[in-house]
Amino acid sequence: MINESVSSKFVNFKKGLLICLSGPSGVGKGTIIEALKLAGTPLTHSISITTRQPRPGEIDNVSYYFRSREHFHELLETGEILEHDEYCGNLYGTPRAPIEALLAEGTDVIMDVTVPGSLETIVNFPDAISIFLLPPSFSELRRRLTNRGTESADVIEQRMKKAIYEVRQAAKFKYIIVNEDVNQTAKVIHHILDAERHRSERCIGIEDYILGR
Repeated sequence: MINESVSSKFVNFKKGLLICLSGPSGVGKGTIIEALKLAGTPLTHSISITTRQPRPGEIDNVSYYFRSREHFHELLETGEILEHDEYCGNLYGTPRAPIEALLAEGTDVIMDVTVPGSLETIVNFPDAISIFLLPPSFSELRRRLTNRGTESADVIEQRMKKAIYEVRQAAKFKYIIVNEDVNQTAKVIHHILDAERHRSERCIGIEDYILGR
């Protein structure tokens, strides 16, 4: 077994990991990302661009980049958006440049994106780690959406209908996790990332590194 300190030192020379965390609205993606941060998992949360209005407590350029539809389309035309999707009448996307810069310097980046957005990212970044979160049940998903208290009954119904399609896309992702307990889900993701860092295709050249010591 390779000594952990040697392995970690070598892996630090490599590109950062790009993690696509997806699932239906209300499944708990944002909560899981916060739990990962609190647990000390070293990663940066990418900030998405959206045309929807801020929810209570959300801050521009921190929670999201809140932009007009006109500005969003300008960024699309110039190729500055890595992936995008329209969800319940609002546009969402990920700016390309910040992601590429972070990965190049070895920083792990986690993206909280829609299901089509994740699938688009997987095409652009085949080595992205795609993780699909499922709710324990469809009734639990409805309960979580309702308890958020941020959307009308009509919007919740839109999200529930959309969730049927989204859940059926789960098999297209590399990993599937049923999010019953936040801390347990965060622990599973942490183990997935640890294993991914040690995949042979991410450690190309480590043999020469070891033989040259």
